[in-house]
Amino acid sequence: MARFTNIAALTLCSVALMAVSRAKVSQAFHSGGPGNCSGCHSMHSGQPGSQWLLQKSDPSSICLNCHSGFGGPSSPSVFSPNGSALTPGGDFYWLTKNFSWIDGQSPGHEHGHNIIAVDYNLQPDPVLFQAPGGTYPSNRLSCISCHDPHGQVRGGSRQGGLPISASGSYGDQGNPGTIAGNYRLLGDSFYSGGSGASGNSFSHDAPIARQSSVSQFEESDTSHVDYGSGMSEWCANCHSGVLNSEHQPAGGFEHPAGTSEKLDSEIIANYNTYLRTGDLSGTAANAYLQFVPFERSISNTELLDPHSTQGPNANANVMCLTCHRAHASAFDNIGRWDFKASLLSQSHPAIGDTGAAPTDVSYSYYGRDIASEFGSGQRQFCEKCHGSQTP
Repeated sequence: MARFTNIAALTLCSVALMAVSRAKVSQAFHSGGPGNCSGCHSMHSGQPGSQWLLQKSDPSSICLNCHSGFGGPSSPSVFSPNGSALTPGGDFYWLTKNFSWIDGQSPGHEHGHNIIAVDYNLQPDPVLFQAPGGTYPSNRLSCISCHDPHGQVRGGSRQGGLPISASGSYGDQGNPGTIAGNYRLLGDSFYSGGSGASGNSFSHDAPIARQSSVSQFEESDTSHVDYGSGMSEWCANCHSGVLNSEHQPAGGFEHPAGTSEKLDSEIIANYNTYLRTGDLSGTAANAYLQFVPFERSISNTELLDPHSTQGPNANANVMCLTCHRAHASAFDNIGRWDFKASLLSQSHPAIGDTGAAPTDVSYSYYGRDIASEFGSGQRQFCEKCHGSQTP
């Protein structure tokens, strides 16, 4: 019965799609309207072994069917064959890379969220069986654990969430009289966390953020996500231990994160003047560093500017993505930089590491040469906020 119900729903979807086409109404793929159902689902039979009449083996494989490939300024890829997808969330390529050197190693499963995409040989985390600080099962983790592929808000499709009239993927405001979508189609409160999430239900709304919808996907200091509010709270849907984490007992999360964790005056001064280790000659107007983003405590996306280089003010707060990427990075713990290196010019992957391709070094820091730009004595980017007191 469920199979025929799905077919009937897809038939109605296709009929609606034809009606929209005749009306010459243009919509993005994840528009929340009829969209392109056949881009993911088959009308009569899906991939053998898959559910929901999918054309691939599982949800993540369906996502990567469009979102994999070589990266670049105009590419929506999040899984490249060489680390060239320099998106704000990072490149799942790094999950496939195991680095080792004389006195250390960095296994691929440490580099990101280990999404399951059978058709792309991406497997569950072999060490962690549930989300750190939470209970989300790692053997159920997929792209739709975080993103609602139907682009619906207010609880997602399972909660009868409303369809949006524009993608919302960039955090843009919708047209007057329409429903704006969530940033990056992230699941809202009451979202199920994907159909295989063992009854998980989100309790925090999707964050407020905005990325340029007209220029490029490739992150830099002048084109990046401008984070407004709620990012850490949203991460806490699965990682509940990260909020107000300085109050956690020994052995728990130690660094505070969340909208209540405002940057104090000393941190703001450090961020706005810091250019590199030993150089505090910067100005607030050009202080933004892509490796150390922050939230501006803004709830109106129209007030966010993804091309702004302005540093933080007294309203700003630290968040999970200040130090981590959302998808994957070249470094352990999905770090934006190598947390293990005393000097960032000595980061791994490095030339000569077992398992490292020549381009891995450059792509690990998004094409920026740390030694030449910041100096061979550049220490951890923790200094951007905490100054030279960083141990």
